[in-house]
Amino acid sequence: MTDVWTQALFAAGVPRSQVTAAPVSRLVVDTERFEDDALEVMSALGMGVVYEVTHDLKPLRRKVSKEERGLLLERWYRPHHQILTERVDRILERWGRALVIDAHSFPSEALPYEDDAFAPRPEICIGTDRFHTPPEAAAAVTEVFARTGWDTGLNSPFAGALVPMKHYGRDRRVSAVMIETRRDVYADESTGALRSDFMRRASEIRRAVAAAAEAL
Repeated sequence: MTDVWTQALFAAGVPRSQVTAAPVSRLVVDTERFEDDALEVMSALGMGVVYEVTHDLKPLRRKVSKEERGLLLERWYRPHHQILTERVDRILERWGRALVIDAHSFPSEALPYEDDAFAPRPEICIGTDRFHTPPEAAAAVTEVFARTGWDTGLNSPFAGALVPMKHYGRDRRVSAVMIETRRDVYADESTGALRSDFMRRASEIRRAVAAAAEAL
């Protein structure tokens, strides 16, 4: 359930002001989910912003009260999104547009909670949002990764991309794309040990991300 080494893959050498990392494990609070469970489709599985189950759909913890849920959101979720929103606003003020790269990883085999266990699992999964990822942007990012030799898929096995709620569905100046790396590309999934070519693979990913950003 953990995006192990994702920050090293995508953000090594990137100015800290341009990187907004989740402050806590998604098993505590998932900062990628909608705060309102009514808007979050995964809440139907018990995997809303505050998880009730883990990857195998077995209970993660006792039932969290409304007060405890509020405290978790106030401690972890809202400060994280405030930082992200402020950074996007500053970029918009300076450049007139902003691009959110939503970076993740995923296992080589489907987990029990996934809808489609037989969906393609390419080395790189590009996720898009209908409003915030123009078709030409999705095509550019996919083409850049494919051109550099990565097995690349669009919205499979995961789709969507994170956008601050202030801008979500309202401001087309904010573009977003999710880029997920299959974990066996850079690590031994059984032990968590990094592959010997981790640094090379990470460098390839960052170059592709930079090229994709320029293409947008």
